Amino acid sequence: MLLAALSSAAVGAQGTKNSSQGVYTEAQATRGQAAYMESCARCHAEDLLGGGAPPLVGETFVNRFGGNTADAMVKTIRRTMPQESPGSLTMQQYVDIASFLLKSNGSPAGADELPADPPALQQIEIASR
Repeated sequence: MLLAALSSAAVGAQGTKNSSQGVYTEAQATRGQAAYMESCARCHAEDLLGGGAPPLVGETFVNRFGGNTADAMVKTIRRTMPQESPGSLTMQQYVDIASFLLKSNGSPAGADELPADPPALQQIEIASR
């Protein structure tokens, strides 16, 4: 019984990925950048440094999202952005923007896209550096 519980815990731990392990593709981050420029840059600036809105790179990003899941990040963005019409983008666009934010904050690209599936996003932790 104890062995079964330990095995189950190990499988759960193995299922969790960290954004430092390449959880999006370059192509996805490129799509995310285009969506960001269209829907986010007017408030957060093209360089993501936040021309009046909070910056989306560096310490502010890490303090806000580091240690959280990719699902929590996507849900936050979807629930609050764009400010004038939250939730107006497709789920794929929000996930693509999230991949661009990960890239902009130093997370490497990988072989697989960041999934648009909430349960899969819950298995990805945002690195806190």
